[in-house]
Amino acid sequence: MHISTIKIRNFRKLENVTIDIHNQTTLFIGANNSGKTSAITAIKLFLSNDNKFLTYDFNLKNHLKINELFDAEAEPNMRAFDDIFPTMDLWFHVEDDDIYRVGQLLPTLDWAGGNLGVRLRYEIKDIAKLFAEYKQARERIKNKAKIFPKHMMDFLSKKLSNHFILRYYLLDPNHKEDIQPQISLGDPLENSPLDNLIKIDIINAQRGMNDENADTEQIENRKLSNLLTSYYSNHLDPNKGEISDDDLNAIEKLNEATSNFTEIMKTSFEPALNELSEIGYPPFGTPNITLNPQIKTADSINHSNALQYKADDNLFLPENYNGLGYQNLIFMTFKMICFRDSWLKYGKQKTEADKIAPIHLVLIEEPEAHLHPQAQQVFIKKAFQVLTSRKEINDGNLTTQMIVSTHSSHIVHECDFEQLRYFKRDFTAKIPSTNVVNLTNIFGSDWETKRFVTRYIKLNHCDLFFADAAILIEGEAERILMPYFVSKHKYLTQSYICILTIGGSHAYRLRPLIESLCIPTLIITDLDPVQEDSNKKRSERIPSKLNVGQKTCNTTLKTWIPKQEGIDKLLSATEHDKESNDTFPLKVAYQTTEGEQTFEDAIKNENPHLYDKINNSLPKAEKALNLLYIEEFETSLNTPRYIESGLIWLDNILQNKLFNDEEAKNE
Repeated sequence: MHISTIKIRNFRKLENVTIDIHNQTTLFIGANNSGKTSAITAIKLFLSNDNKFLTYDFNLKNHLKINELFDAEAEPNMRAFDDIFPTMDLWFHVEDDDIYRVGQLLPTLDWAGGNLGVRLRYEIKDIAKLFAEYKQARERIKNKAKIFPKHMMDFLSKKLSNHFILRYYLLDPNHKEDIQPQISLGDPLENSPLDNLIKIDIINAQRGMNDENADTEQIENRKLSNLLTSYYSNHLDPNKGEISDDDLNAIEKLNEATSNFTEIMKTSFEPALNELSEIGYPPFGTPNITLNPQIKTADSINHSNALQYKADDNLFLPENYNGLGYQNLIFMTFKMICFRDSWLKYGKQKTEADKIAPIHLVLIEEPEAHLHPQAQQVFIKKAFQVLTSRKEINDGNLTTQMIVSTHSSHIVHECDFEQLRYFKRDFTAKIPSTNVVNLTNIFGSDWETKRFVTRYIKLNHCDLFFADAAILIEGEAERILMPYFVSKHKYLTQSYICILTIGGSHAYRLRPLIESLCIPTLIITDLDPVQEDSNKKRSERIPSKLNVGQKTCNTTLKTWIPKQEGIDKLLSATEHDKESNDTFPLKVAYQTTEGEQTFEDAIKNENPHLYDKINNSLPKAEKALNLLYIEEFETSLNTPRYIESGLIWLDNILQNKLFNDEEAKNE
């Protein structure tokens, strides 16, 4: 059995999201502030035992609703909160041989395998009690402004844990794809059905390894030597659990060492202890002190120099002499070993197999912190292998699932599209909201396009998944000069822009992906005119002058935007015709000036004063490189008009996004 789907509602900006969980590794990806951390936090809060929710975890849209309901004269009905409280629907796929593990989740006795679901809902314990306490608190500050509590959410900021509780409701397996109304779920379960089903472990993003202001004890607890000590104590200490023959030999050697050490200590301390005996004074008598030191094996690896790295045959260095990246990689790897063996109750924690939770869910936030690209790739390739390397997992029909949130294109590069869950933000909304895209099936049955796009993105542009906007361009000459054109625009320079060199003939192949990600996209392409009856090669069919009988051979212009084939219609298209805002901002820019049919034509027309200084016989990319050598490049290079028009449009789009981001932070 494994977790198949997680649905989160009314939690922070996650108003209503569905996340399909891969049966091994799932990657949460997306631009900054898109909701990845909120999703990880929601899973932690709902599945861990502390349940330390805050009022800020309630969706902002619902704050006003809660205040209004409690400011009424009459006590509100619990039904009014059905679509307000934070909830998480957890769906499992359960095979027949695992039915005995999920007895509390069975909807009927004749259920025979498949989907099982449970809703976790953070809700009011006793609405009458909460209403009475709130009204009493409000009455005390009557006619006094700006004093606690100003409204119910203010009251709950200090009283939330006193009045809210996490409850569990069975879901109907026949309606997994639907949002099941709370009223249809009946009464909550008496106890949590997940206690013996899921073991959850977390590696947080802030691991404190380089925080100079962090508490010393906090940093010490993150050292590998401390992890080793804890691991030894839990799984290897010969004085714990069932004692084997090897343990007996170890205990015998330890007792022998303790006895020898005790004799040495007594001899060494004898002069000092004799001096103490001379301070005797009635009625206390003479102090009679002896030494009986105990050697604890765990202490032998719990000091600053216990764990060392071999630099060469004769030099060993303490662990803090290694770089942060290396420390972090080793720390996370051993942390996962600890998680795995604690879940399996390995070694001295050994217990009956049926007491092990069948699902081990490991959450890892931003593992790329302090790791160089190669180490990031090593980590993501090896992490799941580390978590599942013991044979007890297969033997016991147990499942490990790992969820990783990341901003690293290097980590994404090592994973399949089927493992990626893209968090896309609706930045046009006043209050930020997020949707989650499963990239598994976005290409449908078009296997040729899927093969091309997945290969292209993995080889060149995994950073697209973290971009604020994308610019699709034709070739190498554009790639060389586009960063300079972008640098002239204020909001483009404040955002992360992914520039993809894809070519007009292939840009349309990215359409399913771009439309799924819904990031603002500017396509800069060539007009590519041809004669209607021309069957010649493209290099021979570009006419010297545009005319009515010509068409474009550019598939992007013909089939994506503006969906026009005739050159006359493309030239007469307005800026509005070249834009689309149906689901996300999209615009195309191409040459419209007489004599311009390529990027090179446009650069030459706009910059004759610079173009005359380079060798015109060079290939396009080399001409662009030669422009960089010219002394007045940064002060005199003009952006082609069609490109400038597109960049101004994208700059305005990102200005609105950045403005909404700031407003959301201030609310």
